[in-house]
Amino acid sequence: MSESKIIIAMDDDSETEKINNILSSNYYHTLPLPFSRKNNSTDTDTEFENLNYVDYDSMDCDSANLALIDEVLINKPYMENVLEKINKKNPMSVVCVTSNSCDAVIDSNRGINTLCLPRPFNSRELLLTVEMAFYKMKMKNALSESEDKYRLLIENADDPIAIINYDGQFLMANHSAARFFGCEKEDFLSKTMWDIFPQEKADSQMKAIRTVIKTGKGQIIEKEITLNGSKYYFSTNIQPMPGKNGEMGSVQLIARDITPLKMAETALKKSEKKFREVFNKANDGISLHLVDENGMPGNFTEVNDVVCRRLGYTKEELLQMSPKDFINDNTRNKIPEIMKKLTTEGRATFESILITKNGRTLVTEISNHLFNLQGKKMVMSITRDISKRKQNEDELLRILAGIEGTGDAIGIAMPDGSHFYQNKSFTELFGYTVDELNKPLKIVNLFADKERGNNILKKIMSGNDWNGELDMVDKSGNVFPVLLRANAIKNKEGNVIGLSGVLNDITERKRLEKILKTSERRFRNLAETAIDAIIIVDVDEKIIFCNRSLERIFEYREDEILGEYLDTLIPKHYIEDFQTKLDYYNQHDLEPGNIIETYGMRKDGSEFPLEMSLNTLQNDDDIFTTFIIRDITRRKLNEFKLKMREDIFQLMSLNINEVFWLIDPLTGQILYMSPSYYKIWGQSIEDLYQNPRSWIESIHSHDREKFVSHIFGKNEKTSQNREEIECRVLRPDNQEVWIRVRAFPEINHNKEIFRRVGIATDITAAKINGYK
Repeated sequence: MSESKIIIAMDDDSETEKINNILSSNYYHTLPLPFSRKNNSTDTDTEFENLNYVDYDSMDCDSANLALIDEVLINKPYMENVLEKINKKNPMSVVCVTSNSCDAVIDSNRGINTLCLPRPFNSRELLLTVEMAFYKMKMKNALSESEDKYRLLIENADDPIAIINYDGQFLMANHSAARFFGCEKEDFLSKTMWDIFPQEKADSQMKAIRTVIKTGKGQIIEKEITLNGSKYYFSTNIQPMPGKNGEMGSVQLIARDITPLKMAETALKKSEKKFREVFNKANDGISLHLVDENGMPGNFTEVNDVVCRRLGYTKEELLQMSPKDFINDNTRNKIPEIMKKLTTEGRATFESILITKNGRTLVTEISNHLFNLQGKKMVMSITRDISKRKQNEDELLRILAGIEGTGDAIGIAMPDGSHFYQNKSFTELFGYTVDELNKPLKIVNLFADKERGNNILKKIMSGNDWNGELDMVDKSGNVFPVLLRANAIKNKEGNVIGLSGVLNDITERKRLEKILKTSERRFRNLAETAIDAIIIVDVDEKIIFCNRSLERIFEYREDEILGEYLDTLIPKHYIEDFQTKLDYYNQHDLEPGNIIETYGMRKDGSEFPLEMSLNTLQNDDDIFTTFIIRDITRRKLNEFKLKMREDIFQLMSLNINEVFWLIDPLTGQILYMSPSYYKIWGQSIEDLYQNPRSWIESIHSHDREKFVSHIFGKNEKTSQNREEIECRVLRPDNQEVWIRVRAFPEINHNKEIFRRVGIATDITAAKINGYK
């Protein structure tokens, strides 16, 4: 902005000064045109007769880029000549400050970019208008050089720019506008405002646009919008666009993201609120008062609660008074000397006796600071009650006791490097007494690197501070790391009279840092080689870490998923169920490793079952949760198949007459016995499980050995043996039942027998009928 030069020509000196202050404070180079009035004449032609004799070359007017001109002056012949002369050498823009329409101004200044700034205006409107003037000037220069360059500038502008007619149809839009409105640029010319915005919002926008077209006056609108769930603030500058015949049939719309500015304003309000709280809750009395035309203290403009409370006056009463109204005579006589020092040095500190509303006296120390506020001299006073200075001695003793009791090593040395004080922790850390170190440069021996220690000592003694980590050595020669904070001790004149050092042994911290780095390295190696997907989310459930297996399972690359919310990996119709399970885990403080089963969603939208193992870690104010995610599609499929098999098996068991059993080949334990057992053996399965030998004991004594050998495979020649035996069962009701028994082993993939299967069929009827 420093290269931008602006001519200011106003009919009112105060308005010239106002505009000049605003622009100068924003780093614009301004050139206010000088003029004088003759006998307060109302003829503005005579007001500028003397301007013909001003040497404008010496004022460097020819290099001006912009002129802010009062509507009263812009059509005067002399002003037109000046503008024409400047515009020939250096194309410029004109901002006409008006009270009404500026159509005539634009007609009379053809060839010069002209904007209107209606009165009244504020700083923001002035700056935005000036910025728009410079912007339009740049556009005109670019267009004069090449229309292609103009279009390139528009298309590559960061701000969304569009031209819209009275009917709300888009006549032009740049790429930024296309991105802003969520459309392709090529589709814009066929769209209207109602195609882009909801009815209510489009009607509101069009109302402003049509007002600008009808009145020919631009508008700047600030609105809050929500994009992708985030709030943004945009300042939209709507300016009329003249057609070929000068009619206003469309507008140019430039939208600027002012979110940072709004955030700054919010922060400023918070800062002001915080300042007010600090101002009123400070321990010292704080006040602001003017300096009158004689250089003496004027009335108060602000006082905090402490001043009111100490003096016994209300704030309203004090704002009608000055400091001279409640100081004693001795201090009043010193005021000229104090104000002189304030004027020359900007600061003054002195003791004063104040008289309260009820006549009580206070001994205070007042620190004054002189500064300018909006062109006025102001004094800020900080008043401290020093009536109880003796209490400070006790406070000093408490401080010394605190220094002695602190765990940090604290030492104080003279400028030559000789120690004269150290606390108990210092002595314990280094093993030296004060007397042993009370020699010039003796403290340098405490540094493992003596040269570095000497340099640090020189830096402190030159008035600087030093903070950092380094190695020290104790009296026994042991080297250990410390955190050192060394500061220069200065007197009131600013001369260094010694140094203080605070040392903290960080041996344990360094050890823990090394362990932590090793642990982190191991974790990353483990995570990157893990088959399961591993992610870590922060307190907002945003993903801050993932391993390579996440891409294999979910098809997201690391750069695609980092920063996204955890529910990106969960199908929408399972998110509520998943969040309920997650909340239950967090609310019930479950043990680490708790498993949640839910469904995941890949990048392509396909869903699959998964299980998550959770572990939450809290570090200071941060909370992180680690999820170990496993795709259980195959397991769920196997469980489904197994369930189907079990259902079929159970159905068969309940509907066949044969007795079916499974036996552990190693222990001989019955793993399963079908319900048909009761039909043949005449006993319940519950009785069998209570007495596992009962079914063998029910076999006829002549057949028992053969039965046992057969069901346990003692005489089995091969694993494929399918021989049958016949034997008799003696039921509890003394009935004898003939059965045919088939028993065979089941072999696993390791070619080992993992269980034995048996089937018994009732053949009593066949035996009775002579079956052989």
